[in-house]
Amino acid sequence: MDKYLEKYAVATESLCNSFTQQNAYIAPLVAEDVAALKTIGMDPNIWRFARFPKDTTDAFDSYFARVLSDSDCLLFTVKCGSSHDVIGFTRLKNIDVVAKKAEIGTWLTGAYQGKGLNRFIKLQLLAVAFDVLQLDEVYCYVSEDNQPSIKSLLKFGFEVDASKQRLSPTRKSTKEIPQHYIFISAANFASVSKPGK
Repeated sequence: MDKYLEKYAVATESLCNSFTQQNAYIAPLVAEDVAALKTIGMDPNIWRFARFPKDTTDAFDSYFARVLSDSDCLLFTVKCGSSHDVIGFTRLKNIDVVAKKAEIGTWLTGAYQGKGLNRFIKLQLLAVAFDVLQLDEVYCYVSEDNQPSIKSLLKFGFEVDASKQRLSPTRKSTKEIPQHYIFISAANFASVSKPGK
């Protein structure tokens, strides 16, 4: 973890402790959860829209080694609210404290997809980004063919900035695929995170 981000560790952990009664909740990644993430992380359903699927041991291990070595991110395990089992992973990455922006990425094992849990996870992760880190914007790049994620993010209150769309290489084809820049501002999050929304 970046030295600058270390000062947020206690506040982040405290906030995450308040989430444990949710249907799904995030908790700062601890060493004990890494093995569970490796066990569930090669589920092909997780990576069906990924540019570079991580559905083999080598691909997943390489991906997760890079994730663990990133210094400009906060890593979280996603857990089931009733069983407290590890069901996925999320992170704030490319945290830029000067520009006050960060990128998000989330994956859930197939058995927990499509159950509405992503809303709980996003609310919690964005609370860390906006309330603890005091960022102004959180964004992600989503492949054009990943319509379930795009629809979910837009329904949540994210917006598309077409001027920041990019083309990205993929292992699955010889051509690059469009990725949409989808973001939410701190002000927009404040309005969507109010009770009853």
